[in-house]
Amino acid sequence: MIRAGTPAVIEVCTPSARASRFSGSSHGYGATGSGRLLRPSRLDTLDFMLPVLHVDSAASTGNKHSKNLHGSYAIKKTPRHSYDFTKKSSLAHSSDAMMTTHEKESSFLLSTTEENNAQDDPSSLASWKDQIVRTTLYGVMNTVILVPLMISFAQIIFRDSAFRPYMSELIKLVMTSAAIHQFCFTLKSSLSFAVGQVQDAGLIFLSAMATSIVNGLEKSSGIGKVEPQRLLATTLLTLAASTALLGIALIITGKLKLASFVQYLPMPVVGGYLAFIGFYCLEAGLSMMSGQVINGIIDWPKLLNAESLILIAPGLLSGIAIFFVLSRYEHVMILPTSMASILVIFYLSLALTGTSLEQARLKGWVSPLPATSASIFDIYQMFDYHYVDTSQTMTQIPTWIAMYFVVAFSSSLDVAAIEMALGTPLDYNHELQIVGWSNLISGIAGGFTGSYIFSQTIFTLRANLQSRLVGTVVCGFELILVLCPFSIIAYVPKVFFGALQTLIAADLMVEYMWHARHKMLLQEYIVVWLTFMMTCVYDLKFGIIAGIIVAGFNFIYSYITVSTVRRVMKRSHVERDLRERELLQRTHLAIVTLELDGFLFFGSSVKIMEEVRRHVLVNASEPTVAPIMCSPAFPTNGSFLTTVFQYEPPLISMRNASTFETTDDLRTLDDHEEYNTCSQPKMYDQLAMRPVRTRFFILDFERVRGVDATAIRSCIKATKQLLAQHGILLIFASLQHDVEQLLHAHDILDDEYEVAFGSTKRVSTLAFDTLDKALEWCEDELLAEQGVIPLSEVAEIENDGRCAIQLLDTLLPKVTPKHSVKVEASKSTSDSSETDEEDQGQIKEDSVQEVNLSAILTQDIAAYYIESRHHVAGEQVYQVGSPVDGIYFIGLGKVDVFLPSKLHESMGPGFRGKRRIQRVCQGGILGVAEMMLHKRYQFTAEAKADTLLLFLSKVKFEEMKIRHPTIASRFQQAMMQTLARTVLEANIADN
Repeated sequence: MIRAGTPAVIEVCTPSARASRFSGSSHGYGATGSGRLLRPSRLDTLDFMLPVLHVDSAASTGNKHSKNLHGSYAIKKTPRHSYDFTKKSSLAHSSDAMMTTHEKESSFLLSTTEENNAQDDPSSLASWKDQIVRTTLYGVMNTVILVPLMISFAQIIFRDSAFRPYMSELIKLVMTSAAIHQFCFTLKSSLSFAVGQVQDAGLIFLSAMATSIVNGLEKSSGIGKVEPQRLLATTLLTLAASTALLGIALIITGKLKLASFVQYLPMPVVGGYLAFIGFYCLEAGLSMMSGQVINGIIDWPKLLNAESLILIAPGLLSGIAIFFVLSRYEHVMILPTSMASILVIFYLSLALTGTSLEQARLKGWVSPLPATSASIFDIYQMFDYHYVDTSQTMTQIPTWIAMYFVVAFSSSLDVAAIEMALGTPLDYNHELQIVGWSNLISGIAGGFTGSYIFSQTIFTLRANLQSRLVGTVVCGFELILVLCPFSIIAYVPKVFFGALQTLIAADLMVEYMWHARHKMLLQEYIVVWLTFMMTCVYDLKFGIIAGIIVAGFNFIYSYITVSTVRRVMKRSHVERDLRERELLQRTHLAIVTLELDGFLFFGSSVKIMEEVRRHVLVNASEPTVAPIMCSPAFPTNGSFLTTVFQYEPPLISMRNASTFETTDDLRTLDDHEEYNTCSQPKMYDQLAMRPVRTRFFILDFERVRGVDATAIRSCIKATKQLLAQHGILLIFASLQHDVEQLLHAHDILDDEYEVAFGSTKRVSTLAFDTLDKALEWCEDELLAEQGVIPLSEVAEIENDGRCAIQLLDTLLPKVTPKHSVKVEASKSTSDSSETDEEDQGQIKEDSVQEVNLSAILTQDIAAYYIESRHHVAGEQVYQVGSPVDGIYFIGLGKVDVFLPSKLHESMGPGFRGKRRIQRVCQGGILGVAEMMLHKRYQFTAEAKADTLLLFLSKVKFEEMKIRHPTIASRFQQAMMQTLARTVLEANIADN
């Protein structure tokens, strides 16, 4: 998508280009090299799930794209993009011997040679052993990254000071949940290399629930203290039940194929929430390192003392330093080495200063030893439902609902990111069910919410390890740590976890509160900040709800400002004789067509009314007139009305051609623009189109998805009244059934009626099934106002076809040769004689006409070359695919040219029914393009009324060129003028 405020670097988002664009995301810590541990940037991933063009915001920070050997693009190293994903086509199934970038970086760890990386014989023992070693090493590397993360997550979920005495046991519970998630993804996922753990998407909701339960129990106790068994049982069972119910909800969502539904959560709101996760991690890290209770900004002054600042400074500085290093350098070992360095420096400092580990615990650098070493089985004794306070459980329902949408949305983004790296489409609904089953089993086992861990999944994928053994190793090592009799946090310094939490906080907050400005519109970026601040100041539920409301108003504002109305210049698909087409070309601007789009609601009413006033032209001196008089003189194909307009408002004679040559100045209804036709240069008189007074106003509803009652009443009805005051007919096209009913209910459309012969009825609206039918009707009216009534509507076909031959000779272009006879043209002052001269297409020049006797198509010549063919309504003239044997001139009647249903529907999805290409009326020609291009008929032609066709075969035409070249040149000129006129009309119109 193209975003405002981004540099003008536009690329087509092919799958490889989109993957490369994502590859530079600042997310994806851990073994992948750098960036975020959990998932890719939701902003980049959302662009992958959405369409086709985007402005590469990376250019704003100096990113350059380089093309690799596979034709994909990789974003080079910059401060914002910390590692390179070089995407291969069909990476998951490739069997080539080329190592990926990350394999090369970690080759020294795996102790493998170039020969080991080649695809050996699977039956080879050496190859099998090598695969086992590589898989185990990758499993260990994933575990080294994930275990500290799970410990940090446990400290975030149970950040309330009431849980500190039980932190060692709660960490083991989180580790157990992580192992369960990994086991489920290893067993059930369609991706054999999948890594799934407790994840941050639901983290803050679980923490909010736990803190809310503590506060509620303290209030209900009346003394500010809560019995430990009651506290732990209520909290743990509530969180476990929430996780299990979340799993059930995700399974149902996937089963019903509603994965796209949960993706409707506004991205700016999610961005604000993710930024708050970073802020929440920062506060949890500060609280853990300082030993102070930090539940919000209001508690930050507690850190303003020397002791607290000394305790938090190393962790803060270490986390920020690692973030900047990861942002600038690419290597798989940067994060593990950095975290290990913290441990080495800490214990080296203790040794140099002679400080024991127990002294470090007393000073607050390390968590104290737990009173007892509880096993995993002892931990589950905390789940005693007898102590559960159900009143506190029920208050968490709103938080659970928000958690469902955020976790489902986040999981969909994770799947999209894996899909990009994999290069193979994934079933979002199926993967959402896998996430659901994992959460259901974790919740039943007393665990917490989780999903795919994108960065570690991609890390394993790029190692080309198509084995579930990696996930098994991760699960096994996590269970070993759970079964260990000692507490991990009692031996790992707080600065280690504080640095990790600061790193996560810096990554999330910088990404969504700073870098996001290049990936969003300004108003969306403001929504991110508002959501973040509302969540910080109030609480999680209020922040998300407020963000959604603000995003909703932003959408309404954007929808109103983006025009849903467009003036189009279209012609009907009706081919007439050249004289009628010339007249319509000069007068067609009397038809104003507005194309409406989207949903019309109260906010778009003002915009539509402004467009109506801006595009309607009336005479500057013209007063308002009464509504139009309807006469049954001519039938129409309207949806509701069976009469045609005989439109003669005061001061304007619609039956006179001079109505379109008026010398009055034209003005718009908003009086902002004036068109002085008298002052225009003479050369403009020869232009194909020029401004004329508006006669018909068409509203095309083909792209309208719905209309509310406010728009109907405040906009459509007002438009009808405004146009009726100026004698302009309002016409509706392509109305949906529900919109049509609303128009009837508000008395905008008249009900169907029958008019007795000779009676009149005042009407100001018409409706047609399609825009093409509406335009055809309006064009017929314009011709009728010029005194041109199509002969196909009123004339009878004579059996001998004499009148048709005379008509054909009249319609063919005139030829002025060297030898000609000058005939004095009779002058007539009567209007009827002038009309006859125009209808016959005679050329006046100083009252003298040039007549070429050899170019006259006589009855005898016509009888030899021209074959008269009569077709009744519904009879085929020719069929698609049949050979072209000549051309057809429409003497009388009309023929529809269309693409049959079977052929139209075979073109692909979305094509339904037969498609009318054009309607050819009296004076038109059939088959010209196919004959000149020497192709078979591309469409089927069918008579729509009793029709007389004058057929000139290819053989006769070639003979005519030899024996009667002047007459043949008239036919050839007629074909060329028809094609030229079609090109001119197509260039002017928006069809």
